[in-house]
Amino acid sequence: MKTFRIFLLAVVCSGTIFTVSAQNVNTSISPGSAVSQLNSEVPPINIYKRENIIPEKKPVPYTYIREADVMWAKDIWRVIDLRERVNMTLRYPISGKMEERYSLFNLLMEGIRSEEVTPYQFTSFQTPFKQPTTLKEIYSTLDADTIFDDNGNPTEISTNSQNIKQFVIQEKWFFDKQSSVMKVRIYSIAPVIFKQQYNPVTGQMLPQIERVPVFVVYFPQCRRLFATHFLYNPGNDAQNISFDDLFFQRRFASTVVAESNVYGNRFITDYLRGQDALMEAENIKKELFNMEHDLWEY
Repeated sequence: MKTFRIFLLAVVCSGTIFTVSAQNVNTSISPGSAVSQLNSEVPPINIYKRENIIPEKKPVPYTYIREADVMWAKDIWRVIDLRERVNMTLRYPISGKMEERYSLFNLLMEGIRSEEVTPYQFTSFQTPFKQPTTLKEIYSTLDADTIFDDNGNPTEISTNSQNIKQFVIQEKWFFDKQSSVMKVRIYSIAPVIFKQQYNPVTGQMLPQIERVPVFVVYFPQCRRLFATHFLYNPGNDAQNISFDDLFFQRRFASTVVAESNVYGNRFITDYLRGQDALMEAENIKKELFNMEHDLWEY
């Protein structure tokens, strides 16, 4: 009997303690609190931390090249057409950025705004870095709706890269006899805007489309910017690569449009049209292959 009383007393005491503790539950939700105050931290968009392409990443440095080791060299100009499927990752997003991802043109514009990249006014592809340009002149070429302050700096910008459909790059091809390898380095890159032609007298739209280089930048100066920003990989979201990796590994499609020659670096389209121009571009690529093969063979 005494044991039963002790047991009953213990049950009553434990119930009282449980009731008191239940009334003092430690919770972060107070009555009448707004939903926006529940969690001030923004949830991450990934289940893991990206550590491959980070702001501290540096591009792979170029190897030193001696003049005595260059047995053969040639300047090549190529056009990267963003309308080709393999190059679409360089074109999108067209406006602004998407999840910290830029298009190639918008990334270059961000580098110019932050003064990390120096733009040059297009004069000719023979002397691409003759005259530096400004943001005001760039926006004037783009026909962007831009508001400038008293110092000439843009304050409001309404533009996108929809009309930027091509990039012209200049390459330096050379054979390094120290490593016995044909190497290539991109020297300059220029975005090209497509503009509709109009009759200056009647204002009627003409069928011709004018291709206007917006600006020219020195590619090695852009490598730091390219190495810290990634591209979209259509096949695998976990294997994104940087812009610098894409150019360094040559993961883009292009067409040869000119080579250094006695006529002053004229373009193929200056003397050939249509299929003949494409065949001439293929002949130039074949000459590069044959030159490397002949230096190895003989």
